[in-house]
Amino acid sequence: MQGRKTHEPPVTKPGNSQATQQPAELPGWPVRFVRGTAVALGLGAIFAWLGVYNTSVIPPLERFAYWAGLMGLGLASAAIVNPLIFDRWMKESHPALKIGVVALAISVPITSGLIVIETVSGGTLPSFERWWVQFFYVVIISALLTTGGWAVDLLIDQKTEAQASSPGAPADAASSAFADRLPAKFRSADILAVSAEDHYLRVHTSAGETMILMRLADAIRELAAIEGMQVHRSWWVAKQGLDGLAKGDGKVALKLKSGAEAPVSRTYQKAVRDAGWI
Repeated sequence: MQGRKTHEPPVTKPGNSQATQQPAELPGWPVRFVRGTAVALGLGAIFAWLGVYNTSVIPPLERFAYWAGLMGLGLASAAIVNPLIFDRWMKESHPALKIGVVALAISVPITSGLIVIETVSGGTLPSFERWWVQFFYVVIISALLTTGGWAVDLLIDQKTEAQASSPGAPADAASSAFADRLPAKFRSADILAVSAEDHYLRVHTSAGETMILMRLADAIRELAAIEGMQVHRSWWVAKQGLDGLAKGDGKVALKLKSGAEAPVSRTYQKAVRDAGWI
């Protein structure tokens, strides 16, 4: 199974001129909502057909609603927990450990939903032992589904990386996979840097800035054809985008040709120094 700040629409900042707003792109949330709804309905239909947890005694439509609702709750929980565990808090941990933590975390609201449903339908609160039994089974199912989602993402990442490193992969403005994600105006521009803002990326280019819905780790893989490196957990900088060091309050930062500044965290300072950037 798979807060948040509100982000402004894509903005262009050509040179030092006043920023002008670009036509808004189709936001990513409708796509995620439709996909999540389809998955919840599909899993709900499968679990209802199998009659898991002895739910076969429930009428078909009620059984389907029961499981589709629980699957939807699990997917909504995963949409919040997955990015936090995989991309932030446990980014460097082993995948098995991250999957386990995600499964435990999303099993809490699902089990709570099961207990509420059983209480309402049965008229009495299930025993404490029943809670643990439910939680155990939910954790197993959640772990299996989370592992499946992780495996699919891994296959997609490997395919993307293979395409980026193939002999025919472009090495000028950006790899075609990444460039195709940008509005038409930016596809032939030089990529200067990419910075993460929640689930979005701000793409700094020679034609200005724009925002896309994407993970930084995925962007870095798609930008493998461009010489550059990650300098902060939220920043990747292209060598072609450098314009020297930024003068600051003692913290290391890189100045981009656009005028923006990319912070360099202690984790990446040695690599940046070895590359001769500072």
